[in-house]
Amino acid sequence: MTDLPKRILVVDDSRSVRMQIREELESGGYEVIEARNGLEALIHAASMPVPDLITLDIEMPKQDGFETCRKLRTPHYARFFNKSEDQRIPVIFITANDTIADRQKGFDLGAVEFIVKPFLKGEVLSLVNTILLPSVIHEEIQAIVADDSGVARKIASLCLKREGIKVLEAEDGEQACEMIRSAGDAIDIVITDWVMPQMNGLQLCRYIREELLNRDLPIIVLTAMSELSDILEVFKAGASDYLVKPFAKEELLARINVHIERNRINRELRKTISLLKEANEKIEKLSVHDPLTGCYNRGYLTRQIEMEIRRSVRYDKSLSIILADIDFFKKTNDTYGHQAGDMVLVHMVETMNRVIRNGVDWIARYGGEEFVIVLPETTVSNAGIVAEKLGKSVKSHPMDCEQGRISITASFGVSGFNHAAANRTAPPSWEHLLKTADDNLYRAKKEGRDRVIWSYFLESEP
Repeated sequence: MTDLPKRILVVDDSRSVRMQIREELESGGYEVIEARNGLEALIHAASMPVPDLITLDIEMPKQDGFETCRKLRTPHYARFFNKSEDQRIPVIFITANDTIADRQKGFDLGAVEFIVKPFLKGEVLSLVNTILLPSVIHEEIQAIVADDSGVARKIASLCLKREGIKVLEAEDGEQACEMIRSAGDAIDIVITDWVMPQMNGLQLCRYIREELLNRDLPIIVLTAMSELSDILEVFKAGASDYLVKPFAKEELLARINVHIERNRINRELRKTISLLKEANEKIEKLSVHDPLTGCYNRGYLTRQIEMEIRRSVRYDKSLSIILADIDFFKKTNDTYGHQAGDMVLVHMVETMNRVIRNGVDWIARYGGEEFVIVLPETTVSNAGIVAEKLGKSVKSHPMDCEQGRISITASFGVSGFNHAAANRTAPPSWEHLLKTADDNLYRAKKEGRDRVIWSYFLESEP
């Protein structure tokens, strides 16, 4: 079912003006009804169906536009209307005498906009479209308008709403602060008057910047003061921009659009930076971790072990390593499959991690089913005790999988140096530590597996 066209009530004592507006609005798909004066306008406004918008001349016989608008806002007529969130039909004043006093009076009566006669072709249709068919460009944008003047607050809010912006209204700075604390990052821009009770606009700026630590939220201060010293105070308080009252709505919208776009770009930039940071962290993690087991990889082991050796020598500390190898791992792969074999490797690392010291000792996958456990500040004899615990834990924790329960054992070769090595001219090398551990692992395998063999690389333990 096609939606019915929106109805516009055109009120003007000039037949030619009414015809001009009618032709323009009908070309835009609107239904137009006419009234020659304010009294006829009240009759049409209270008739069903009620109009969606009224264009209202100010100077008319019998009853002028201001008086007509005032009566439309009274409860007697307002009860017929259900066109917007404030239960009022939008009214556009069309006048040949455009003055600040008339605009103030019209906005006080609840008008949404003024058009000056003679108006340009398409001007009325464009404004009506803006009001009745609000833009969706900024539909996700949310603004706070803070002003102790209800009329000024309403004027600014209507400008934003016509752009599709969601508006929260605050009567003073304290109320605006509470809204920002509650909404957090959902607020995209703040428009605030300078002079307000409780907390003025400059105090609001300082609170947002200094207390909430929000450096990016755009803040536009509206002020009647135009002295350079006053403007400098606005920016010192942390405002992004200012407008001197009275200002044109086009200027307000232009400033708002600039700051919203800048804030959007900044948010997207921060999001991109965050995503890049996460990606770099993932890349860095992949560069030093074994993708299957999650422990460190061989590249990290080769780089980090040299630093561990230098640190141990410098601070006169012991350092030990354990070379662990899963017994008969090829048989496990052949019997249960490579997927089960991968699960065994993961299970092995998880089991060893429960034994070693968290945050001190670390594990690296050396290759295949071989792992190196690095134990800083640990003598070889104590490392041998750790290796015995590792062997018992691996043996006593079989792994359950779809193929059944898989029991494994491991052999361990231990090597290291004690603090006496620090007195030597040259510290032990990683290659020599590894060779000693590998020789001990070979002996453990040769002597029957599921055992630990350990020895010092340079010195006997005192």
